[in-house]
Amino acid sequence: MAVIAIETSGLTGGVALWDKGGSSGEIIVGSKSTYSRRLMRSILFLLEETGVEWQALDTVAVSLGPGSFTGLRIGLATAKGLCLSTGASIIGVPTLDVLAQNGVFGPNGSLICPVIDARKGQIYCAIYSTDSNWAKRITDYLVINPQELINYAQGHERIFFLGSALSTYLDVIKDIYGDRAVIAPQYLWYPRPLLCAYLGKRLIDVNGPHDPLTLTPLYLRLSDAEEKKRANEKAT
Repeated sequence: MAVIAIETSGLTGGVALWDKGGSSGEIIVGSKSTYSRRLMRSILFLLEETGVEWQALDTVAVSLGPGSFTGLRIGLATAKGLCLSTGASIIGVPTLDVLAQNGVFGPNGSLICPVIDARKGQIYCAIYSTDSNWAKRITDYLVINPQELINYAQGHERIFFLGSALSTYLDVIKDIYGDRAVIAPQYLWYPRPLLCAYLGKRLIDVNGPHDPLTLTPLYLRLSDAEEKKRANEKAT
């Protein structure tokens, strides 16, 4: 069984391949170049270097967001195209789940809080506990102001924070949680495509694949264009 994973939720992303036969690989690039220019090249290179043929692809795992609206659309469109052309199944994996998995080997007894910059003074986040080396979500997926984090994870001694929003809101989080905040090293701040592959395999074994015709990104809020359109509709 070969799983190829696509992670395009932010500027740092890429693709990964996991094959239970032993082949695996991962390409991660941090770049402002659009994924429409580099995603398929990365997939082709990865398959060539691992020696995995197109027809061997069983599953395409794709990071669903939240994150960059444009990046998520490109990633999901590419994943659906691969499924249609190869007959592989598709599974969508929430990006916060992928990012939280980076934190399962953090400080013992700590909760995990991945935080992604949502712009407009907000963050995407959720709170996770660790269960048998897997991140288990214990809150909804949230889009909130950083100051609202005080309403979550109360009563717990330590919270392990990781994610791109730390570049902007690190001081705010430290002010809120004080010594309870444990900050992950920066190399753990980005969702790894290979973890998306592992989580996708785990999800598809439990729940089965998604329908490629109905699978949509997990945005959590409207895009700027959609907000403008809704405001115009209300005005008229």
